[in-house]
Order: sequence, then structure tokens, then C-alpha cells
Amino acid sequence: MSKPVTLPAGWVLARLWLGLLAGCAQSAQAAPSEATVCVVPDAVPASAEGLISLQKLTPQCHKNAAYLYLLGRVLNQLGRYAEAIDPLEGALLYRPEHWPSQLEYAIALEGAGDHSSALSLLQSLLRDPAVDRTAQLQIARLLQRQAPQQPTRSLVSYSLATGFDDNLLGSTHHTQLELTTPMGLLPVELGPDQAPHPGAFVRAEVRYEGLLPLGVSNSGARWRYSLDASYRASPGYSLANQSQLGALLELSNPDQLGLYLVLQRQTWQRASSTTLKQTQVSLGYDFGSGFAANCQQRLGLELLRLAYPTSPVLNGLYSGILGQVHCPGWGLQLQLRAGQDQPADDGRPGGVQQLVSLRASKLVQLDAAALALEWHVTHQLDQSGYSLLLDNNAPRHITRMAYRLEYRWKAANLRPFIGFEWLDQHANLALFETKNRVLTLGFRSNW
Repeated sequence: MSKPVTLPAGWVLARLWLGLLAGCAQSAQAAPSEATVCVVPDAVPASAEGLISLQKLTPQCHKNAAYLYLLGRVLNQLGRYAEAIDPLEGALLYRPEHWPSQLEYAIALEGAGDHSSALSLLQSLLRDPAVDRTAQLQIARLLQRQAPQQPTRSLVSYSLATGFDDNLLGSTHHTQLELTTPMGLLPVELGPDQAPHPGAFVRAEVRYEGLLPLGVSNSGARWRYSLDASYRASPGYSLANQSQLGALLELSNPDQLGLYLVLQRQTWQRASSTTLKQTQVSLGYDFGSGFAANCQQRLGLELLRLAYPTSPVLNGLYSGILGQVHCPGWGLQLQLRAGQDQPADDGRPGGVQQLVSLRASKLVQLDAAALALEWHVTHQLDQSGYSLLLDNNAPRHITRMAYRLEYRWKAANLRPFIGFEWLDQHANLALFETKNRVLTLGFRSNW
């Protein structure tokens, strides 16, 4: 007799949430009134008055691709490129194949300083047979322009947030384990200090990024760097305080076509102890843009050295492949990783680990706000038994599912957000089964 299938709680919650959103959308569209009818004008003068008349139509036209395209075009003509990006992204979301929207989007990106993304999109449009001759000449002129000379441009971004985590240390949710001994099964009760500890937290993050002043190579490649740090404190439970420091250096081509190289170093600390140091080297190829949504593809190799200062026996060297597709026009990103972690110490429990992970994210535009959805699954399989005391030295296998939902909006120069995250880790050994539910409220901004 086959065993009944048990669905993860997070999966059920995700289905219920998406069903609720779909129901709300259907209800909102069920009986439109005259006030919600959108009539898009054929043309609007590129003036302050013309822009104001267009913006008055936003309540009833915010989901109309033709309106969003016209609004973005007028903003571009007025030189307000940064403001044009949001409506043009919305136009592409509802009508990805519309090349005039893609062209205006490229102009907005160029005007806002994102030369590499604009260049990639323009090159893709130049190869599109649907683009008329006049537009092709305009694109050719845009491509002939020299790239902005801003090799040392830098950006500082930061985030402040508070929230609640029902399992601050990621402890197992089981209160009792059964050890396998020569005398049979031995039940063991876990102490209170090993049980999940819920609590509030505050978190601060900061990132500094820019381009190195080394000029541009003959192939168009340039160096990009970023430095980031974060700290999360849990009042009344200092054991859960944790921090992270990271540095990244990347060599890639601004037109998204060619070889790339990534060097990265990260350190994690919990309470007063360093728990993990990770050094990463990635090398691969960017295949440029394709499809109607300006999708960018990347394929490469990864090498990671993992060092655990408090538990050196767990040290390892991971090697694997990385595949990634990013479609800005659809707000979609997919990432696949697969490889194995070789132990530095032959005595590491489980030996060699086979790892596969898949991450999918979707950004849904909602008027002046956005809804970010993410699903991440990781599967780990040990080559040898983990411990004689756990299920008679059975090889461990773990499946970790993470679901993230974040609602974002704008308020002056701030970008507030509220997010919910739930993680379910299933394993054949009860010691490694964990659950987390995290609620976060905060904001992001730039200097």
C-alpha cells in the first residue's frame, strides 16, 4: 500500500494566497463602472500641461499598456528618464512584444545612467525584423553614442527593518529523538535550550557599489565592485544576534555578451563567534539578450571554499555549474545550481554532498507598488552515513523549501516594504527538520 502524500504547509499557504489574489482580481474586474473606463488619447504634447493631463488618467488607466507607453514616452521627451522607467516597465509587462515600448524603455535606461542595460536592449531591437526602418536608423544613432564616462560612479544603498521570527536559531521542531544503539532504540528528550526560540529582531543593511577606474578593455568589459554589511539583533536573546560582511568583484561586458568573472568573499558571525567564511570564484559566459522581454542568459562554473571556524571538520570545497535567465520585461528570474561539496576532512559526517537548487522569482507591478514572489528549493544528498546513532548510519538527505512574499511601495525617497517568509526543511533524520516563519516591516533607500 502506498503512503499518502503530505503537502508542505508552505505550499498550501502559497496556493491559498495566490487563490485569494486571483479572486480579488476577478472581483475587481467583474463589474467595471464608467469611472474605470480608460480612454487613451492618440497624442499628448511633450509639455508640463500635457503630462498633467496624462497623469490625471492614472487611476483608470494604470493597467493599460498603450497609456503606460504614452506616459513613459512623454516623460522621456521631457528629460525625466528615471520617472519614465516604471510606466514603461508596466507597458512591457502587459505587452512584452511591443517594440516601441522597448525602444522608449532603452532611452529611459540610458538617460537614467544604466548604459549597459540600454545598450543590450538596443542591440536586441536592431536585430528585430518587426522594427521599422525609421526606428532602426534611430537605434543605430543611439548605438553610435559614446558610453557615459563615469567609471568611478558609486551608489550607497541601505535598509532598516524590524520583524518577528518564530525560530531565531533555526532549531529542529522535534522535542524528542530516537537514537539507534546496539541495545535498540533509545528515546532522548531535547533540552529547552535546543527548542525553537521565537522573538523580535531589528536589522540594518548597507551596500556600497560602483565601477573601478580602470577604463574599458577592447572587448568592452569593465570591473564592478560592491561592499555590503548587515547586522540583525534580537533584544533579550543575544545568542541569535548575527552579522554578515561581503565583498564582490566582477568583470563583465556592459552589452551582456562575453565572458564574465566573479570573485566574492563573505563572512557570517553569530553572537561573538565566526560561523562561516566563504570564498567564491565564478567563471562563465553571458549570452546577451533575447526574446521579447529582453531576457539575459548566463552559464558558468563555480568554485566555493567553505570554512567553519568553530567546526573545522565541516569544511569543504564546492564545485558546480550555474545557469541563470533574467527577463526584466516579464519581471521573471530563474536560477539553477548543481554540484558537489567535497569534505576537507575525511571524518566529516556524511562525506561528499550532492547539491541541487532552483530559485524562481517574479515581480508583479501593482499601480505605484509591486509584489515580489520568490520560491527557492534546495536538495542535499550525503554519500555516506551521517552517524551510527541516527537511523543506523543512514545517508542523510535534506530538502529545503523557502517561500517569500514582499509588498513594496514608494514614499518620497523611501521604499517601504512588508514581507513574509516561510521555510520548511524536511529530512530523513529528525534532527535536521526545521521550520521558520518570519514577518518583516522596513524600508530601503539610497544616498
